[in-house]
Amino acid sequence: IKPLDFDASRTYPVLQYNYGGPHAQTVRNAWGGSRHLWFRYLAQEGFVVWMCDNRSASGKGIAPTWEAHGRMGELELADLESCLAWLKGQAWVDASRIGVYGGSYGGFMASFALTHSKSFKAGIAFAPVTDWRLYDSIYTERYMGRPQDNAAGYDATSVIEAADRLHGALLLIHGTMDDNVHLQNTIQLANALQQAGKDFQLMLYPNSRHGIRDKRQIYHLHRSMTRFLKENL
Repeated sequence: IKPLDFDASRTYPVLQYNYGGPHAQTVRNAWGGSRHLWFRYLAQEGFVVWMCDNRSASGKGIAPTWEAHGRMGELELADLESCLAWLKGQAWVDASRIGVYGGSYGGFMASFALTHSKSFKAGIAFAPVTDWRLYDSIYTERYMGRPQDNAAGYDATSVIEAADRLHGALLLIHGTMDDNVHLQNTIQLANALQQAGKDFQLMLYPNSRHGIRDKRQIYHLHRSMTRFLKENL
């Protein structure tokens, strides 16, 4: 999604939106609801919004999804950086001002990218899984195996374990009553970042679960994210 007054002779900051979870594509010929309204607003404010699915999220069956088995996050990030290589080759992209945003699995990907890559200047992680040991077993063990059988995989993909490698500005967002990705994910990451002496921003939404439903909180959420992007990109 490009700015309304797009001019190919100038450069723009880019926000990459990603979910990235198995079988969960974001690039599709369909209206994306209220999230896309915010993306349209960002375009109006001078941002390019970029979406590109990694292979395990392409919706093309089990074969490409299985490639991420046991190390969720690593293959996905490698694919996204391949996409970025093309993006950075476009004359209208400011390669020094690229951000990443996502929620749930996308929140994991945003926080994972900022701790396992130097490709992004800033990131917003909404309700992120920050260590797969903290997520429900019926989903996690399908793709990661059991922690006692794949300790190396769990360690390698943990955002918490890599907190001291944070690169770029980070905004963590979580609903305090989230019964899907529990708040402990964000709290434990916040503690690890503090112990590592890393700066970050944190916004909690009381009485909200995995999604924000209160209209005033929704407005506050998008205002906060927009301000963060303007300040850091």
